[in-house]
Amino acid sequence: MKLGEMLVRDGRLTEPQLEAALKYQARDGGRFGTVLVEHGFIDLEALTVYLGLELGIPIATGAMLERAKRAAVRLLQPAHAFKHKCVPLVVQDRQLIAAIEDPHDFATLETLSQMTGYRVLPRVAPELRIYYYIERYYGVPRPPRFVKFGDTPRGADGPVDSGLPAPPLPGLPPVPMSPITAPGPRPRLRSVKMKTFDESEALELEAEDMLDALETDDDAPAEAAPISSLRPTGSAPPIRQRSSTLPPTMAPLTADVALRELASANDRNRIVDVLLGYCAATFDAAVVFTVRDNMAFGWRAIGHVPGHAFIEHALIPLEAPSIVQAAIASETGVFHGPLAPSTVNSYFYKVIGCAEPAAVTTGAIMIGKRVVNVLYGHPQTLTQIEREVVQQVCKSAAQAYARLIASSKRKT
Repeated sequence: MKLGEMLVRDGRLTEPQLEAALKYQARDGGRFGTVLVEHGFIDLEALTVYLGLELGIPIATGAMLERAKRAAVRLLQPAHAFKHKCVPLVVQDRQLIAAIEDPHDFATLETLSQMTGYRVLPRVAPELRIYYYIERYYGVPRPPRFVKFGDTPRGADGPVDSGLPAPPLPGLPPVPMSPITAPGPRPRLRSVKMKTFDESEALELEAEDMLDALETDDDAPAEAAPISSLRPTGSAPPIRQRSSTLPPTMAPLTADVALRELASANDRNRIVDVLLGYCAATFDAAVVFTVRDNMAFGWRAIGHVPGHAFIEHALIPLEAPSIVQAAIASETGVFHGPLAPSTVNSYFYKVIGCAEPAAVTTGAIMIGKRVVNVLYGHPQTLTQIEREVVQQVCKSAAQAYARLIASSKRKT
């Protein structure tokens, strides 16, 4: 549903106001939300919430932009921030949370990731607020159209309009007017007795993948910059390169070879390489998710995945009905079958650039009750024996992770 339709539906905008705003937009150009604020039809806070609902992206409120951290802001040059309409907010672990005017522009997200060296988690904000904070933090003047707003876009703590709907949660698409639910009873998470490991031990597995902490001023707030009389011009500084975004070429591994390799794997990267090799021999396309904070993050992809460069932007909440939850809820830890209708699934296929397949396979790799990775593959139809092999591969990967934990404890 479009922004204007949502506002009319919820009584935030009248039909005559909608028609007038569309006429103003046709005459003056620009974003529809900007036109609405320009003519006093809605305020910035309402626009922010409804942009999040329209796009299915978490929002960056004015208060969040006001609290942007210095270390995050310094990750971008003024010219880059202005060009990509982006205000970095804060760095958390391996991720940069940033306010972005067009969070569905995956090419821009990938470019920002290459520039900063971090996975970018976008939060949507109106362009007039983005330009205000780019001017404030980077000293780049706003386009003339936005100067008239003065300091009104500046965020501040204050009473929240209780009539506004709740914005989307991170990684979760907006709630549709007519929700699509999977047929049959809702899956329940399984309770299988396994050898348990202390959760703090499992968390040690992530230590090797953590980025180095920022400098000592990482918690300091961003400071206002003097406004330059010139707009950014000239060539941009070289981009900080991450690993190649080309589809990785993995040597296919038969199940027997993969199981032998997992039995002797001695580091996390090797475990994942073996899993991808097995997937290369089993599926036309595959994705490995890493899991933390109750979210599955796209990590690596192989095969025919047109959106492979954007796989790190695939975020799936574990509690939402999805291909990931299907594996976790399965008694065997493996799901194989037709794809159930789900807004989260639709979002995932949009990110990876694939049509929704008729059948999928997902497998959960778990240490005790903690999910470490989730394997995804399509469109190969598997026999019962092949499904059992997927289950065994996932179990062997979990055992390999457990060995790493035990080895790490012995060294300390």
